[in-house]
Amino acid sequence: MNVDLAYFEIPFLKPYRVGTESISVRRGIMIRTKTGKRFGYGEVAPLLGFHRETLEQSLSSLRESVANNTAPMCPSAAFGLSCAVETAAANPRYGFADPAPESDVGINAFFAGGSRDAKIAFTAGSFDGFQTIKIKIGRGKPVDDLRTINTIIELVDPEVRIRLDGNRNMSLEVAERLLSRIDASRIDYVEEPLKDHADLSELARRVGMVMGIDESLHLGVPIEEVLGAPGVEVQIVKPSLIGTLEEVESVVTQGRIHGMDTVLSTAVDTSYTIALVARMARSLGVGDRDHGLGTACLFASDVVAPNPIIQGRMKVQLTLPTPNLFFVPADQFTLPC
Repeated sequence: MNVDLAYFEIPFLKPYRVGTESISVRRGIMIRTKTGKRFGYGEVAPLLGFHRETLEQSLSSLRESVANNTAPMCPSAAFGLSCAVETAAANPRYGFADPAPESDVGINAFFAGGSRDAKIAFTAGSFDGFQTIKIKIGRGKPVDDLRTINTIIELVDPEVRIRLDGNRNMSLEVAERLLSRIDASRIDYVEEPLKDHADLSELARRVGMVMGIDESLHLGVPIEEVLGAPGVEVQIVKPSLIGTLEEVESVVTQGRIHGMDTVLSTAVDTSYTIALVARMARSLGVGDRDHGLGTACLFASDVVAPNPIIQGRMKVQLTLPTPNLFFVPADQFTLPC
């Protein structure tokens, strides 16, 4: 297989917090392959705090797989190479045929800030048209989270649903105290609020809210302990943390078998990958959900023009975008120091 690679750096508009770290630049590698006269592209961009591999490890895994004609061991590299191969083949199984049917997918608004930031965002129209808003919680004091959540609930229309994302930061007791003081009827689901996934069902029972899993899908938790557990009804799937497109499809299918809805998201990837995942939502049969694909607004620049989001809906582009990058043969490629 002939593979070309390009390095990219995309600056954030302001430092982006991942766990206890803040990053100012998104780094990654874009893969280019060719089938006939058609090029295909895939992104390899492990993110600190999400992926277990580094960019250097992903590159090594990619090179080994190309040399041996096998799937890369690192999930981010496996995802990127799979995307490049399947977009070059215009595989309709994943929605990659061009031109695509006219369609759009729902997107949740993304918010990570305090109550004062929430008021500013509302005044600026950042929540206009969105039917769901995702709020980061568990990073600071619970009383501040409570104030922020209730501020947004009071500001937006009553039919707007709220998603809370705790990134496994809280104990059962802290999460219960926080969530029990929120109107449960306004909450779509609470994503991974607990340090211990084994307590998710108990938390759901105590507060009357649906729980969602994200990190539990990717961090080696025995899958039978979370899929279909009482009160755990949604899985948030980040494809680049799983591997090949075939493996992503399998995760969606397994969730469906266990009665779980799937919400697709990305690990703060470029607008190119967002465009792919937006197509995948339809092809994988989860297009009726609002997905976590609204992070392009965090970047000061991008490798392709972002898909427009109008009234909380992302338009699926008729043709896949082409990353504006300088590619070199894989054997000539090196990462900058």
